[in-house]
Amino acid sequence: MTLALDISHLLNASDPQARSQEIAALRNLHPSDIAEALEESSAEPAQMVEILNQVGNHKAIEAFAQLSMEMQQECLEEGKSQTMLRFLENMEPDDRVDLLKAVDADVRETIMPLIAQAERNAIRKLWHYEEGTAGAVMTTEYAMLPKYLSVAEALEKLRLQAPNKETIYYIYITDVQRQLLGIISLRDLIMSKPSAKLEAIMETNLIRVPHEMDIEEVAAVFSKYDLLAVPVVDKDTRLLGIITVDDVIDIIEAESTEDFQRISAVLPFDEEYFKRPLPRLFWSRFIWLAVLLFTSLISTTIMEMNAAVLNKMMALAFFIPMVMGTCGNAGTQSATMVVRGMALGEIAIGDLGRLFRRELVMGLLLGGALGVMAYFRVFLQDRDIMLACIVAIALVATLLTANLVGALMPLVLKKIKLDPALTAGPFIATIMDAIGIAIYFQIAFLLMKFF
Repeated sequence: MTLALDISHLLNASDPQARSQEIAALRNLHPSDIAEALEESSAEPAQMVEILNQVGNHKAIEAFAQLSMEMQQECLEEGKSQTMLRFLENMEPDDRVDLLKAVDADVRETIMPLIAQAERNAIRKLWHYEEGTAGAVMTTEYAMLPKYLSVAEALEKLRLQAPNKETIYYIYITDVQRQLLGIISLRDLIMSKPSAKLEAIMETNLIRVPHEMDIEEVAAVFSKYDLLAVPVVDKDTRLLGIITVDDVIDIIEAESTEDFQRISAVLPFDEEYFKRPLPRLFWSRFIWLAVLLFTSLISTTIMEMNAAVLNKMMALAFFIPMVMGTCGNAGTQSATMVVRGMALGEIAIGDLGRLFRRELVMGLLLGGALGVMAYFRVFLQDRDIMLACIVAIALVATLLTANLVGALMPLVLKKIKLDPALTAGPFIATIMDAIGIAIYFQIAFLLMKFF
């Protein structure tokens, strides 16, 4: 609130000296705090660009990079091309490509010829990588050296490269064809003897990822090996770029948010909650709720089709919520655990058989335990063995089915290139309600017919 208030003072300052003092105060802030102050203020995009220009040092460039994608887009579309060029050229290559893809085509065509040739080449390299892959989030700004240099020579060249690189924590050793031969950490380079050759001290047991790898799998690689950066290579192990840990943090946050939205039956969106227009927020929620409404009508239809069974034993209706609720909860449990296991790399499509056997046993155990509980609950209250048997057997059957469907459906969706998170939450619960009520009435019909 204080930061936003400072920006409002700056916007309303008519005295040049007071304005200069406010700008000087902004220069003392961290770039992320400057970006936050601008985002929370009532400043228009053009005013934000003007303020950043007045801040006028590297902090202004870093602050622009910290703005949300939506705000960067508005600034680029409303600001002057020459003014915005400085901010655009100093962005990280992957962030720059994402922004250029987001802006209006006319704005992009206007500003592209103004960008320096080296940056345009980097844009072209990253432009065509498929979204959601390692290639789409990598940066081409990394430190690279040949293997025949000595440590002293390498440090000299590294000093020249460092100002233009995103990170120099790792130095990548390549040949003339840019094939990745090894990696040296900056710490190892500093600790080695000046006369030592890079090929003698480089690490050749490389952790690398192909450019087509899914970004969630890339995040798992970072987590497993505790890396600060990982190289991205093509099929011939040529170095294409690197992915840094800060990009992975953003990836994990974005993927977690998207999965949470899907689990909650909301169409995923990138904007902050209060920045998403109300009509778009309405449609994000309405579409899935409408789908779930029509799906839940299946349960009603099944009940109507079994009206004769209900007329013969009206007490069956009293236990419908229990059967449906337990079935839906079991399906949600299984789906959520499997989706989480897949996200962490613990469960893969090849584990389908193991998962089926495990959830089959779990379904029988859960169904048996809860079925016995339900049997005694119904029998002690209603003194009706037939009703108690129907409810107990229905719980065994529905829990077994819910466990298997909830566990296997995420793998099936992954196989057909859909998001497994769709199976968790309200969606699987609604589907299992319909399946559970169908099983319940079918068991009731068979037991009442033969016994």
